[in-house]
Amino acid sequence: MGVCLSTQGAALQPGATQPCVASDAQSAAPVSGSLSFHLLYARDETFLDSRYNFESTATVSPVSTSAAAQAPPIHSDGLVPAHSETTGKIANGYNIYKQTGFRASQPEKTLKPALTSETVCSPSDHPTKESKMSANKMNAFFKPATVAVIGASESKGVGRTLMMNLLKTPFGGCVFPINPKRNAVLGVKAYPSIHACPDKIELAIIAIPAKAVPQCVSDCVDAGVQGAIILSAGFAEMGAPGRALEAEIMQHCARTGMRVVGPNCLGCASVSGLNATFASSMINRGKVAFFSQSGALCTAVLDYSRKAGFGFSAFVSIGSMLDVDWGDLIEYFGQDEGTSAIVMYMESVGNAKKFVEVCQRVTPRKPVIVLKSGRSDAGAKAASSHTGALAGSDDVCDAVFERAGALRVNEIFEAFATIELFSSQPRPRGPRMTIVTNAGGPGVLTTDALAMGGGKLAEISPAAMAEFNSFLPAAWSHANPVDILGDADAIKYARAVEVAIKDANTDAVLCILTPQDMTNPTATAEAIARTAALPEAKGKLFMCSFMGGHDVEEGVQILSRSGIPNFQYPDAAVRVFNQLHKATELVNLLSEPCPECVVPGLDLAAARAEVQRLMEPALRAHRVFMTEYEAKKVLAAYGLPGGQTEVALNPEQAVEWATKFGFPVVLKLHSETITHKSDVGGVKLGLQNGEDVRRAYNEIKESVTAKCGADAFLGCVVMPMIKLKDAYEIILGCNCDPTFGPTVLFGLGGILVEVFKDKALGLAPVNRPFAQRLLAKTKIFKALQGVRGKAPVNIDQLIDVILRFSQLVSDHPLIRELDINPLLCSPDGILALDARIILADLSKVNPAKLSRSAVPSARPLN
Repeated sequence: MGVCLSTQGAALQPGATQPCVASDAQSAAPVSGSLSFHLLYARDETFLDSRYNFESTATVSPVSTSAAAQAPPIHSDGLVPAHSETTGKIANGYNIYKQTGFRASQPEKTLKPALTSETVCSPSDHPTKESKMSANKMNAFFKPATVAVIGASESKGVGRTLMMNLLKTPFGGCVFPINPKRNAVLGVKAYPSIHACPDKIELAIIAIPAKAVPQCVSDCVDAGVQGAIILSAGFAEMGAPGRALEAEIMQHCARTGMRVVGPNCLGCASVSGLNATFASSMINRGKVAFFSQSGALCTAVLDYSRKAGFGFSAFVSIGSMLDVDWGDLIEYFGQDEGTSAIVMYMESVGNAKKFVEVCQRVTPRKPVIVLKSGRSDAGAKAASSHTGALAGSDDVCDAVFERAGALRVNEIFEAFATIELFSSQPRPRGPRMTIVTNAGGPGVLTTDALAMGGGKLAEISPAAMAEFNSFLPAAWSHANPVDILGDADAIKYARAVEVAIKDANTDAVLCILTPQDMTNPTATAEAIARTAALPEAKGKLFMCSFMGGHDVEEGVQILSRSGIPNFQYPDAAVRVFNQLHKATELVNLLSEPCPECVVPGLDLAAARAEVQRLMEPALRAHRVFMTEYEAKKVLAAYGLPGGQTEVALNPEQAVEWATKFGFPVVLKLHSETITHKSDVGGVKLGLQNGEDVRRAYNEIKESVTAKCGADAFLGCVVMPMIKLKDAYEIILGCNCDPTFGPTVLFGLGGILVEVFKDKALGLAPVNRPFAQRLLAKTKIFKALQGVRGKAPVNIDQLIDVILRFSQLVSDHPLIRELDINPLLCSPDGILALDARIILADLSKVNPAKLSRSAVPSARPLN
């Protein structure tokens, strides 16, 4: 059988120096006891070190003297000599003796481990695959009973490192090396294939060339494997041949629903003790789950964590996300009681709708922090090359994370800092911070950084102010930042921090220390650590910035051991804080109730049917551009204010419509091929009478015919010339992202829209809270609320327009782009002066594959 890495030991007589062996003349008297021993594995001059503690309540009986004699001797100091021919036998204290002739006289499940909560001695003692998978199909990756290493090797490389990592840390399961060319790997019995394993495998780790992986996966599926981690590279990132291999893998997996992590990944590790990676070390125990599409970043984070002293509940290199994706991992660890926060490095989102839906469920309970690469075009291209997946527009990614309730950080430093912070600190309840400092300059600079990032200085409560006055010198700042002056000793520091933490007006406390002549950083750190351990401090975020180098080094180490995050510079600390309280705001936004009605008075079924009818002529003619007349009718179907618009096929019809509307009027080109009408002389404004209309019609016809040909001119659109007093030109637009579906853009419009770039983006369809947030993120919003004596725009009416617009583009995936520019907004009303719609080209794309809204349909809209 495979090597069982459990925490159960063979029972020895107390004080025995070797396994208790009965001679043939002796009776098989049961013996019991406890054993603590140190195991050394030796192979090719490499030593693997693992310490086990065993406590057994079972009794064992010797069966065969000759068999027992094969077991390696155990000396009184608990050291087992490392001999390469016996290393496979000494991998588990219980199974060594089970295999060499001892048997348990009680069921193995009665054995009690001294260190871990899981006791696994024989795979047959584990729940069936069906019962485990019904609890959670992801358990195979983090709590497997049996692990097969396909590609296990004794040669230096991934296969060898995997075996070494699995053997070094007990995880409560058995390891089966798979290598058809060897009888043993690192002293552990090897098997030629997964079918040859004597026990049913739950997790297979695949480290073989990419071309051989599909057949290997097929074998795993046939063997009933629950999950597979594919470490191999050479798939989607290599183009079409690699994607073909991935398709073949998924066809095999579909037969039984076997889950796959990877390919092109580092592997998985968890606090169960499982180290199914080829990293150089194991994770420290902690409460943060870390996922990454970059294996190299995983190893860097792991190395940094050991120095900084924080740990993880799980560590997952997710690779190219062929199967298991962000949504699966967030869902799994969102339910894990040992995980308090989730941090991830992301290159591509994958299933956007699933990501948003799962995050919306998890983020109210646990923060989800994302370091997303691909902000620049070059970065997005590099990310796509790395994972073989679309990275998505960066602005759209921001909108997705916002709608999901996930916090995006922009730098690796912020990701590290966030992991460290959530390893020991609670999520801030709001943006208010109290700063305690012994130096005015750093306090002022920190205040600037706090305000610029959206945070606020907490207003010191009267009770806190009175307490500060009771022990601080008269010259203290009497305000926030709380400057306790340069001669502050450890006692004053600790008491000031305690008062700040207890103040109900603050959401977080930052303690800044500069190493002045009268300052003792070490004593101060010790005093602050005692204060931070008080029960009153447990619910409030607390962090420090001991500035300097050598003089504060010992104090920083004390803070680290006490679980208090320390930042070398205070502005870095508040930058992270600002990110965290914004995440809290998003969670509060997601928790607001959303009524089922999208917009009061809108008959959604009728609106959808009307738009479908209006699109039919363009679709039948294989046109991707709808005419302005058609676009205005589409807006009208959803109750959007487009004004009166009609088509004139000759000058006389134009005059008739103008007379009916009332002068002045506007004439625009009616064309199925030209969208930018001003460029070809296709717009005439302020026409005062019938003669003006006739002349304008003919001039538009002549100009368009001369520049674009007679086929481009189909007539003119006639509409009233409406002037709204104190109107602002706004753009309201939609673009369907190939990954995330339709988005809503709001901002300053007109001909300078690309110059000022005052815009905000949201994932469609938006509800009322997110529509309000969309407006608030733009500079033009301040003007819309009324400035310099101008009356404000009706903001409720504007939000109603945004809601209708976003529902329109969400309902119709054939609409790939829709721009209203300008949308006139004034105290007198709102009017869409121009509209442009681009449809999907059905000659080039399958309608079923068009991207659709990533907003979960299960969340009703307001």
